[in-house]
Amino acid sequence: MKVDAGSSLVRLRHALERIAAAVRAREAPLVDPEDVPCFTATALRGDPNVTRESLSGVLATLTDADLPVLQRAIEAIDTGERAWLGFKIVTDPSIATDSEDTDVVGYRGKDQGSADACSGVFVVVDPSGVREEAELLFSREYSERDHLQMLDVTRGPAMHDEQYAGIAWKAAPLFRRSRLFLMGAGTVAAEVERVATMVDFETTVVDYDPAYLNAERFPLSTRVLIESFDAIPDLGITPDDYVCVLTRGHMFDPQALIYGIRSGAGYVGMMGHPKKNARVFELAETMGIDRASLEATHTPIGIRFGARTPTELAMSVVAELIQVRDDLRKVTAHAHT
Repeated sequence: MKVDAGSSLVRLRHALERIAAAVRAREAPLVDPEDVPCFTATALRGDPNVTRESLSGVLATLTDADLPVLQRAIEAIDTGERAWLGFKIVTDPSIATDSEDTDVVGYRGKDQGSADACSGVFVVVDPSGVREEAELLFSREYSERDHLQMLDVTRGPAMHDEQYAGIAWKAAPLFRRSRLFLMGAGTVAAEVERVATMVDFETTVVDYDPAYLNAERFPLSTRVLIESFDAIPDLGITPDDYVCVLTRGHMFDPQALIYGIRSGAGYVGMMGHPKKNARVFELAETMGIDRASLEATHTPIGIRFGARTPTELAMSVVAELIQVRDDLRKVTAHAHT
């Protein structure tokens, strides 16, 4: 089986087309919040101010002036640009334009809150990760505070999204999230899933034992049940993807490592003690993998900071994934400048 990681983007693109068509027809856009990632029930869990109904409230304010924003979002999806669709959500019009700067943040010199008490949608395109160079498209007037908020919220799903009273900000990426394939469904893998999904990785877990590979242990992942690690199917892994070898008890690390290397994944890492890893390398060589390919993997996996427990090890692994992802983004951005 091949894992399709683009289905959420397909749904979002279709939703944007329906919204644009409704705006052109002077009709109220009707969209299922589950089609817009930042308005799903999971994304809004625990949010004190934004509900699924908030989406329809924003969409009801859209006019022809917003069509270029919607079209730019669709274009970003089609071209794979590093871009976000954002939502300005007015939760209390009476205080939306007030400034709440304290002595700590007042140095920015802003004496105005939002430019107005109107909701709206915007797009931020930021391939380089340098906020000052980001492209911002928003049909409404916006203040310096609004500008800061729109750039901040697109750094992460909850970055300063309700920093000031009266307005909430939401954003959904318009590009495919980084895909992480966890080879093995052990305790560390379960912790990696939890931490990695917090930082915008889309996880797939591969194992042969349903006692470990189940929704209770891996609620956020695509789960691929295999017959054995000797017969892993084609998962559609690409050079943009990440593979972590975490088989339970390291029993099938050689097979999983070889699969990761041969898959062409941009990142392949394996957890384990140096002596164990050396033995895995030896076994992999007898199976036809050259030494250079083995040494090019991130083995041992993770950033060293004294991690011992499963949660600490997961943090070590994901910290390295973030570092590698950021390095790759910088290289990509430089290549396009």
